[in-house]
Amino acid sequence: MNGLERITEDFLERGCISADDARTAQKYFPREAELRKKAEKFISDKKLTYPDLGERLAVTLCAADIAHTRYAEKGISDSIFYDTMSDIGVWTGECRRTGRAESGLENTAWLAHHVRLELFKLGRLQFQPIKRPVILNMGLKCAIKTLKLPAQCLNVHIPRTGKLDENAWRASFYAAPMFFKKYFAAEYSVCVCLSWLLYPGNEKFMGEKSNITKFSAAFDIVGSRRLDGDALYYIFGSRKPDMQKLTPKTSLQKSALEYYKQGGKFGLGFGIKNL
Repeated sequence: MNGLERITEDFLERGCISADDARTAQKYFPREAELRKKAEKFISDKKLTYPDLGERLAVTLCAADIAHTRYAEKGISDSIFYDTMSDIGVWTGECRRTGRAESGLENTAWLAHHVRLELFKLGRLQFQPIKRPVILNMGLKCAIKTLKLPAQCLNVHIPRTGKLDENAWRASFYAAPMFFKKYFAAEYSVCVCLSWLLYPGNEKFMGEKSNITKFSAAFDIVGSRRLDGDALYYIFGSRKPDMQKLTPKTSLQKSALEYYKQGGKFGLGFGIKNL
């Protein structure tokens, strides 16, 4: 059994990828040696440009297998490895949902962070070490460049899977600084987050007790920007939905749709949280 076969079977058994993903990867098993070289280049260059989305999936799985070895060398647990790499299945699912491919992987630019050990899922949230300049040029409506942020921060990402349970995300914030200190000898005192979840206008259609409102309240919101796309995508599944024909399926969709039809706008908020 070669590396691509092993990681495919392993990920399937642990629910990181679907049976459709595994069948797609299986087509590439005979090319494992070639794809492993491409995976090493992917890890080095941070990008894949192949038009074949099935091949992109196979190369990413090979890269994940290489990353697994690096996890083991650092002593990082398998549970964190599989939690982090489960994002592969999230994005193959997105390809199927949007009709871009019956089975394959498109968003490899995002997954480059995972296989390069630049991003980790620690419980409910993902954390990515970043340098201050990376986040300071987002066109937000505040003088972010004057903020006294540390030179290095942890950028917070909120995976779409599961509820945004308060106990779960608080546990993630607690675990993050200890994780990076233990495995990377790096100390972080501040998290930053740029997300539609933190947009101040959300309060107009979400209740005070909603999970999103509670999460946003954990941050000091220092900047915002009007931008509908992200909220529409994560609430309704499309950046340009036909709002007049939508039938809301959840309470969030219902309240967001009513808010939008009354002239409400969505956006991005930039928040800071001390650890």
